[in-house]
Amino acid sequence: MELLQIFSICAVFAAAMTTSVVLSVATSPQEPSMEPEFAEPIPNVTVSAGRDVSLPCVVDNLGTFRVAWIHTQRYTLLTLQNRVITRNSRYKVTHNSHRTWWLHIADVQERDRGEYMCQINTSPMKSQTGFIEVVVPPHIEEEETSSDTEVREGSDVSLRCVAKGSPDPETTWRREDGQEITIGRKKVSSVKSTELNITKVGRLQMGAYLCIASNGVQPSVSKRIVLNVNFPPMIWIPSQLVGAPVGTDVTLACNLESFPQSVTYWNRESGTMVLTNDKYNSVLLNKGLYKISMQLTIRNLKPEDFGAYTCVAKNSLGETEGTIRLYEIPPPSSPATSQGPEPLRPKSEKLRNGHPQNAQAKMEETGSTEVQYGPSPSFNASSFSSENYFPPTNSNTEPGVGTISSAAEKLTSLYLYYVLYFVVCQWFSFRGIS
Repeated sequence: MELLQIFSICAVFAAAMTTSVVLSVATSPQEPSMEPEFAEPIPNVTVSAGRDVSLPCVVDNLGTFRVAWIHTQRYTLLTLQNRVITRNSRYKVTHNSHRTWWLHIADVQERDRGEYMCQINTSPMKSQTGFIEVVVPPHIEEEETSSDTEVREGSDVSLRCVAKGSPDPETTWRREDGQEITIGRKKVSSVKSTELNITKVGRLQMGAYLCIASNGVQPSVSKRIVLNVNFPPMIWIPSQLVGAPVGTDVTLACNLESFPQSVTYWNRESGTMVLTNDKYNSVLLNKGLYKISMQLTIRNLKPEDFGAYTCVAKNSLGETEGTIRLYEIPPPSSPATSQGPEPLRPKSEKLRNGHPQNAQAKMEETGSTEVQYGPSPSFNASSFSSENYFPPTNSNTEPGVGTISSAAEKLTSLYLYYVLYFVVCQWFSFRGIS
């Protein structure tokens, strides 16, 4: 086939040359003919697929010679002078005063890439070439690319994304939510590869992944692939003991993680299922892709409402439950209606090393003033026995002030006592020695 095309090109050019010689001899047999010359080189052009492109061929002194355009890599004669030889309707030729010959290609395809020759039918033939580079934006091959994927937690998974274009596109993986991708023991923001391999996948890797293909030719393309990680339900209870007074409303909560989504419900201690009605209101609050908060509100508590409540979750991989015990607490006391608060007096109790025997010092309030009964922070009570120290009984006295004078007197008395004791001991010692 190629030999036949070459033979056809040569035959056309031979006929063109014969006609040119005959015309030359007939018109000016005694004038020397001027050889045509290329005035400018043919530029190399880069064009995106789908656009139009034109190549110029500028010739001086063409005379009666003819210009042809040839695709050298396909050995195809495209045009000869004003005629389009190829049957491809996307090709067209124009000229400007027989000097600039334009080859026009509409809706450029990737197969139009290659070397184009502008040739003059002189003897020997003269020619020059230019190159058309066709760039193609990336596109994703759907048949070779992964779709949404489901795997069991703890297994390995591989996502594949195949993109083509010219030049060859680069493929980058990112998470749609901006989270990092876990690869082995490392966490990275993106992965440049045709395949994304995740070992021992966990629920934290669940979500949408973006495969982005780019090659410098706009536009870049991407595909969204959702990775679902299946695991049985797990329940976490923030508070297993909940207290509330009779006559109030209370809400019980269970936090659930599962995928696929679980069937959920509440049971009473007797095994009776709790249904939403005027008494109970059961709601599910979506906390994320696989997280749900189960909440049960019980209105106007009665004594028979106290007891155990069980939240139950089931999916295709398993089931689990958690129990919350609701107990009664006294209602909050109403504020006093008397004219003023009665002064609070602390109970007399022995101290150990100057501090109450219980874990923390007793705190009482009189009006808006908080009072701590006990030694002043600047007063060292360790030198006193517990029998000698009692909290003050005057609630109107500031903390520690009521005991300063009596403590000073006792300290002075003890000091004199010890001095006297020391003098007496020294006297007896002196008498014994003498």
